[in-house]
Parts: sequence; C-alpha cells; structure tokens
Amino acid sequence: TASPGFGAEKGFHPYLNLKGENNDNRNLTPTNKRDDYISTVQPGIRFSNMDKQSGVDLDYSLSAIYYSDNSNLDYIGHNASLFAKYLTQAHLNFYLKESFIRSDNPIEREYFTTVEENKYVSATRTERATYWRNVVEPKIEYQFGPENRLAVSYRNNLYRTESRLSQDSREDTINPSLEFWFDRRNGISLQYGLTYGDFEAEPDLTGHMGSGRYIHRFSPLTAVFVEYTYSQRSFDTVAPTESAFKSDYEIHEPGVGILLTLGPTLALSAQAGYFWARPDRGEGSDGASYKAELANRGARTTAILSLQGGYREDYFTSENLGFMKYHRLTGSLGYKLTRDFSLGCLGSLERAEYDADDRKDTLWGVGGSASYAPLKWLTFALEATHRERQSNIDLNDYKENRAMLTITASY
Repeated sequence: TASPGFGAEKGFHPYLNLKGENNDNRNLTPTNKRDDYISTVQPGIRFSNMDKQSGVDLDYSLSAIYYSDNSNLDYIGHNASLFAKYLTQAHLNFYLKESFIRSDNPIEREYFTTVEENKYVSATRTERATYWRNVVEPKIEYQFGPENRLAVSYRNNLYRTESRLSQDSREDTINPSLEFWFDRRNGISLQYGLTYGDFEAEPDLTGHMGSGRYIHRFSPLTAVFVEYTYSQRSFDTVAPTESAFKSDYEIHEPGVGILLTLGPTLALSAQAGYFWARPDRGEGSDGASYKAELANRGARTTAILSLQGGYREDYFTSENLGFMKYHRLTGSLGYKLTRDFSLGCLGSLERAEYDADDRKDTLWGVGGSASYAPLKWLTFALEATHRERQSNIDLNDYKENRAMLTITASY
C-alpha cells in the first residue's frame, strides 16, 4: 500500500490508511483464477528534519491484511523507507539509504524507486506467499572540489521468502567511484563494482563491473558523454543442464548519451549503445542498448516517460531469471486539477527474452487513479489497474484486474 512520500513538512506526522481491494486473480495464474476481497488497515508515521547539510527522511507503516475468502492468508506487512545524510565542514560526507518490505504481493516494485517511476522486477510468483526484503546502502564521500568526489558505497540486499517456488538470497556489493572535472566543461566518471551473491538452492555468484565515462558540457544545461562498461559473472558450480548464462559470462557495452535541462522542472536524458555478452559455453547474445527519460516534476503536474532496452540480469528476486534481452516503455502522469482533487494514470509495455528455457514474455499494464481531499487531513482515493503477461510458455500467462478504495487520515 502506498503511503505519503518524502518532501513533506518537517516533524512527526502519523497517518492511517484504510484500504479495500477487489482482485480477480490474486495468484496470477493462467487458469483456475481465484478472486478475493482484501482489506488493509495501515497505521504509519513520517518524520523529517532534512536541511541542506544533514537530516533524516523516514516513512514507516505497519499493515494488517485480511482476505475475505481465505483467512489463512492473513498476515502482517511492513513498509519502511529511510534516507539520511550528514555533510561535514571537512568535506567528508555520509549518506544512508534503506528500504524494507514485508508483503505477499506477487509483483514486486524495484527497490529505491517511486510509484511514479512505475518499474517492477521481471520475476513474478504465481501464489500468495509472504516474503521480506531489506536493502541497506551506506555511502561515504570525500569532496575535493565543487564537483570532484571520491566515494565508496556498500549494498546489502537480503531476500527471505516462505514460498516453495522461490529461494532465499543475499547480495553484497562494494562500489568505489570517482568523479573528477578537469575544468568546467570536461570531466570523467569512473566506478567499479564487486558483488557476491549467495543463493539458497543455486550456485553462488561473484560479479565484477567496471565503467568509465567522459563528459563534455556545452553549457550548464547541456552535456554529452561517451562511456564503456565491462561486466563479468562467475558461478561456483554449473549443472550440465543449465542455460548458457548460468555458466561464467562477460558483457561489453560501449555507449554515448546526452543530458538536457529544458526548464526548471523539465529534464531529458538519452543514451544509445551496443552490447555483446559471451558465456564460457553455448551461444552468446548481442544487440542495441538504449535508455531515455523525459521527466517533468512541477507544482501541479508530474509526468515521467521512460524507454529502456538491451539486456538485464534478474538476480536476488523470487525467480532469479538470470540474463535476458528486453525492451521496456513506462509512463505516468499526475495532475492536480484543484487544491483538493487530483487525477493520475500510468502504463507499461515490456518484451523480455530469457536465455533460460527459450522463454519469451510480453507484459503490459495500465492504471488510473483519482483522489479527493475534502479536508486537509482526510483523503479519498480510487484506483483501478489491469496487468497482463503473454508468454510462449502457457504456464506463465496471466491477467489481473484490481480495483481499490483508500481512505487516508493524516496529521
């Protein structure tokens, strides 16, 4: 359940969400669909004391979820988001991000993303089983110029599930990086990533990533860049029946891009490149890679349009689908008609081709919402969504419709 996001006024702000959801395919199965009415009581609290130098943004909620027709599925959920920073006079800066979720929703949003970004992981479970994920990412940074930074970050990503169809996993990633500007127009960005992946039932993973980017500014509002990224993945053991990309493999990806600030609230970024992935055994994969985003975040309008494609690696999820080629278009629009009334819509379209099982999926979804706040502390929200997956493997097909009413009281 969505809760109020960051950026609110400072101090402690408790809130309460009461939500009713009608779901016509709660397990996301192609046949034997099971509908249910799901009720949620969600008390929560937001806290912020953030300023330019330091502070904390915190949002936590506890959810009591009740299934009308299947009380054995009732559970207690949690959602927590944390961002903290401390900038010292010695130019040694500290940051901390954390995301925690306990849920049984078969569709999981990418962590550290917002509802407006409308991005979800590829893995999807065909059942209701409780899982929890905690991602914590501390970062220390030394700033030795207006834009020159040397930093080291660490990410710990824990996934634990009660599903018989999924497995526990743990990711540990260390990521040193350097950003250095020779003058106001020319700079470089370098980073390296070392990842250790521990899986309950599959071979453990060791990953290396190195990238370099050269940036040239034509003006404070326009910049172009050229970059090169190299990734290498190796597994402890490889079963003879596994796919080519469950053996060791490496990926090369050069690219070019542009960054544009089009106004006080409007920004555009775009890049294009080519990748080639080579496993130790079996056939490799190659193709064009691209990424573009147009974002407008104004006082009354929030609009985000994102286009991505190339390759993706699905690890540390409910399915661990591994290497895939994909194309994805996502978008969202929110508009505040009046001080009290807002409308929103979102949509997504994705094509994924997995190395494992020669699987090919097409996913799409649309949704709309409306909210009305007759009082400063009271909001009524209606939301309806449709999501569908069509696969060359019939067992992976599903159609799902949701209709939700949420009443929020906040202080």
